[in-house]
Amino acid sequence: MRTTTGTQVNVGRKYKSRKERPCDACRKRKICCTRDAFEKDCSLCRTRGETCKYILPPNVRRNRPPTARPRESMSSPSSTSSIPPRPIQSCAVGTGSVPRKTAPSEWICQFVGLSGDQDPFVLRHCSFNHLNCYKAPEWAILRVKGENEIPLHFTVVPDSHLDAHPDYYPKTDTESVVAPHADELLQTYFDVIHVSYPLLDPARFNSKPQTGDPLLAIMYNLASPFCRDGPPFFQELSDFAHQVLPIERRHPRLETIEASLLHLQCHSTIHQAPMLPSLWSDIGSLVGMAHDLGLNLDPTAWSLTPSDSNRRIRIWWALYIQDKWSALGLGRPSYLNEEHCNVPLPTVENFSHTSLHNQPLSLTPAIQFVAMAHLTAILSDILNTFYTLKAMERFKLLPLEVIFSILDDFQRRLAEWNEEHLCQLFNVNTLLDSSGSVVLAFHTCEIVLFRAVLRCLPMGSPGYDGVREQSKASLMHIVEFVEKLNVSRLRAFWWSPMTRINFALAGTFMFFQLLTSITTHDIEFWSSTISHYRSLLRLQSHSFDMTRLACTRMDLLAASMGVDPPAREGEGMGEIGADGRTVVLMPGSAEEWIARQGHEGMLLC
Repeated sequence: MRTTTGTQVNVGRKYKSRKERPCDACRKRKICCTRDAFEKDCSLCRTRGETCKYILPPNVRRNRPPTARPRESMSSPSSTSSIPPRPIQSCAVGTGSVPRKTAPSEWICQFVGLSGDQDPFVLRHCSFNHLNCYKAPEWAILRVKGENEIPLHFTVVPDSHLDAHPDYYPKTDTESVVAPHADELLQTYFDVIHVSYPLLDPARFNSKPQTGDPLLAIMYNLASPFCRDGPPFFQELSDFAHQVLPIERRHPRLETIEASLLHLQCHSTIHQAPMLPSLWSDIGSLVGMAHDLGLNLDPTAWSLTPSDSNRRIRIWWALYIQDKWSALGLGRPSYLNEEHCNVPLPTVENFSHTSLHNQPLSLTPAIQFVAMAHLTAILSDILNTFYTLKAMERFKLLPLEVIFSILDDFQRRLAEWNEEHLCQLFNVNTLLDSSGSVVLAFHTCEIVLFRAVLRCLPMGSPGYDGVREQSKASLMHIVEFVEKLNVSRLRAFWWSPMTRINFALAGTFMFFQLLTSITTHDIEFWSSTISHYRSLLRLQSHSFDMTRLACTRMDLLAASMGVDPPAREGEGMGEIGADGRTVVLMPGSAEEWIARQGHEGMLLC
């Protein structure tokens, strides 16, 4: 107010803060209402059940230092949602397990990269509230790290603005499909699959399951072959997963990546070709989703619960393992770049030690997963050292002593891994021995290393014969491993498709040894070993899915190199499908197809 003399004495304000101002609608009606802090509606509108028109004006402080504590501010949520959304922080890290179609007001997050158009060094100056969140009606920013030199942010938008659940989203009642075996299937999953592949936290599944969840549908199908009651496979659940995962991948959550990783572990039901179609494109999609969710970042210093932080670490290393072993088996460059990842290697503490319904669980599943992660880190270095195009060129110029020095270093690392990790998995007194995938992976790493060195060494050079003897010993370990497969291992769940490829890699390396043999003794030895290994694979393939791919590939290689007699005229080579029919590859059909392409046989794919 002012005095009559015009001298300013005191300036009063009608409201103590802008939070107490009435909304526009109430002010027009000349009704005084106030808006509580952090409430989307003013008090009168909440009483009347009306939508408040109040919008807090922005307050952008351009020169605020990044270490200053931001003012608490939050705008109203999206007007398209009638149900209040989950907390933004939970959405950003994907802690929920409810299918998206049951939560229409869910928010979808995406990590803000350092080189993108949404510069995190600019976003750090937004007006974050005490929850480290800046929220506009149709957009929000979650600050994970803002006070360090490198800021980390997630941008978050309502799923209703992303067409995350379109009309063609399959509406499959998954619980009705598996009824009345749902409880038994879930228990079987954690009794058989989880002890071999401990990706999930069993505590998340103690509540009543919601139908239409693709993660649960895939879990049911993984468990069905090991369940005593019910069918061995649910085709309707498989069709549902194939339809829903491509939709979910466009706006992924942690549940989407978990479901996709488990979907890759499903064992094949039809073996029509000696290849793994779509595997590499599926891995690429998984890597893209992981980067969208920032899974390549170390979450241990974030404001997350230990269970959420452990979950992100488990998912990242499961993807890392899948990417590296698939890159090895398919001969592809890895999608993952080590320069863009700082997630620490997993430890036993990152895994739950209780199974479903809080039943105690041994440490063996966690030890096995940790061992595989450490072994995969070694495999990644082997691939980067020997199996890139430029590395093959560099090794031609290296002196022999340097090559042997590199070989010795990798052998030392593998020996240390064997002593530290693999020895813990031997002599485990369990009904199901799930260590088979890890044991085979170790021997595969050895033969992959020796194969690379043998490619670099000229035949007859000093040390060449020694490397051949070492590779021979590793291959004999794999043959002995297949010979001694007991019931406890055969009935356990195996990692797939990694294991199937590893069996095939051993067989291919045996052919390599045969083709590079120069003595009669070596030729006879490797011919006999290949024949014996093929018979083992063929014998196991009738009931053991993991050896079928290797069996098919070795049969085709043997026929193409004259080891087996050629097929008679009109007789095709094929595999027995799930329906009992033989899938035939007619001789000459591929050649005719290539000839039709023209350009002297160059494939116009």
